[in-house]
Amino acid sequence: MMKMKKEINETVLSLYPNTFGVCYAIFDSPNDLVDYGIGYVRPVNSKKSIEKVKKYIKFHKPDIVVVRGLNKPNSRQNKRNQKLIDLICKKVKEQGLKVYQYKRSQIKEIFSQFNTTSKYQISKRIIEWFPELEGLEYPYRKEWMAENHNVGIFDAISMAFIHFYLNE
Repeated sequence: MMKMKKEINETVLSLYPNTFGVCYAIFDSPNDLVDYGIGYVRPVNSKKSIEKVKKYIKFHKPDIVVVRGLNKPNSRQNKRNQKLIDLICKKVKEQGLKVYQYKRSQIKEIFSQFNTTSKYQISKRIIEWFPELEGLEYPYRKEWMAENHNVGIFDAISMAFIHFYLNE
């Protein structure tokens, strides 16, 4: 498990919007994964995604919300994602909550301490820490393969870890 200098007891909602919808993870502390999943949105659109986010906030009542940040917002898909992420951040702030964003590069940097940098390696490490996630394990992805839908759950969990690690 990632070592923390002090015990943090705040409910963190981690949101990772992707092509499937909005993946999420809820932590009451770094060692207490409360809930996780994928809020499927079909067809993908910002309005439906924001409704999912509002439901997560209303149900889980987080102290802090962590949202995906983008490394390269230049591509067409990333511009669309950035608009959604900006909208999520706005809605979270309207609820009076603190919001933090973490980029993939930050996740890789922190997890490199555990000799894990790829999404696949990070998911395996998270499964070691939380064996109950073993049922979400996915096969190693070859370049030509589409990303497995469970990847977003591990992305959300890894962002929450980064938040705890950087804000201890």
